[in-house]
Amino acid sequence: MPLARPVEGCRARVRSRVLIPAALVAVSALVPSLAASAGTGPDLATGSAYLAAPGNLIHGHYYESFPGFADFGLTISAALALAATGGQNPVLKGIVTFLGDGGKDPHGVTVNAWTGIGTHDVTGGSIADEALLAEVVGDSPRGFGGHDLITGLDAAVCAHASPGHGTRCPAAGSYVNSFSVFDQALGILAQLRAGQPRQAAAPIRYLESLQHANGSFPSLIPPTGDQDVDSTAMAAMALALAPGKQAAADMAAGLAWIASRQEGNGGFPGAAGESVNSAGLAVQGLTLRAARYRSQIGAALGFLAREQNSNGGFNVTAAGPRGSNVRASAQALGGAVGTSLGTLHRNLSGTHTPPPTPTPAPTAHHTHPGTPAPAQVIASPAAPSTSPATSAPAPMAGAGTPPGAATSPAAHRAFADASSDSAVAADLWWAVLAVAVTGGVVICLLLLRRRRLSPAHPVAGGRR
Repeated sequence: MPLARPVEGCRARVRSRVLIPAALVAVSALVPSLAASAGTGPDLATGSAYLAAPGNLIHGHYYESFPGFADFGLTISAALALAATGGQNPVLKGIVTFLGDGGKDPHGVTVNAWTGIGTHDVTGGSIADEALLAEVVGDSPRGFGGHDLITGLDAAVCAHASPGHGTRCPAAGSYVNSFSVFDQALGILAQLRAGQPRQAAAPIRYLESLQHANGSFPSLIPPTGDQDVDSTAMAAMALALAPGKQAAADMAAGLAWIASRQEGNGGFPGAAGESVNSAGLAVQGLTLRAARYRSQIGAALGFLAREQNSNGGFNVTAAGPRGSNVRASAQALGGAVGTSLGTLHRNLSGTHTPPPTPTPAPTAHHTHPGTPAPAQVIASPAAPSTSPATSAPAPMAGAGTPPGAATSPAAHRAFADASSDSAVAADLWWAVLAVAVTGGVVICLLLLRRRRLSPAHPVAGGRR
């Protein structure tokens, strides 16, 4: 995967350098007051309707991060959320049918091109994501999308580490070309749900080796030393399925650490403030021990309810701009139900697939929290979503047509993978924005200072 490895390496470097500036931004922002009682959760029906809205779900088949390009990672995340809520089964069936039948986006890219299955560029975490969706909805992962996803996933387990840093196989037991704890947990979940405990043994050992002494897990592989709520929740769900007392103890330690990270308003910290993604995953993880963490779960559900907008979607962070974001909404809804990805199941037998929904030409519109509006199509994976009084954001410069994407499925997948991890996506984009703004201000101040200290005209015998 010529592009994916540099992108993932960049993510690791950027994340390690932006935590402090992002934290300063979060501290300076206003923290919303506690406006809902603990235990009052978000509205699952309106949230599901938001995900199903034609302005978000393109042709009833997929979601986008870049206009015209299907984001298959986001599509599967939203499909899992709809499977959890159960309120939009025909829509969910349409997504599953599109993926399972090898449906193409406008540039001819399929979910198989995204996973790279059957090629040297195969990505174990992506195969696991697709296989898990098939398992959740009752389809066979051994024939989904025209491929045996379980055999492909078993073959994607690394026997040993590749030489170098951040390469094809980060370590023995990792998955090929997979660089996050999210991917590692997804692979274990898919293998164990498929009845492959022997094949999942090495991945489980490697996941356990990544756990910090305090119970937390890092976000990236190779580990960068950070401690991430999202990744810890995913790891806990995977370890809950794993056999043995050690896995159970590791899961319990992870849940205790998550509970310790909860803030006063029920939210959980991400790299750029109190993240809706993190709160949703925290609920999903803590529900593994619901009796013990009942009060924490209730407070987190209250936090999510306050971050839900009138159109059913969710904000990215508590202190960020108000506006619904598809990725944050998918994570919030799937988490709020509280069903682990290890046990989630949605029976779609007898559900009819709705006809594809024509997507109207995009038009500028304003989104007000108090007024239902066309659901937002996200131009960048987890960039700041539309503010109450601004039109939908344009893609970043050059983002509308990723280089080579029309002819290179691997390149297309690399751009999509850059935004597919929930733990990194929303928080990382916010943090990068904070760094850019801070850098611009510093440069302007330095230029002004230089002008004040320098004479306006050359001085005889001296320097300007």
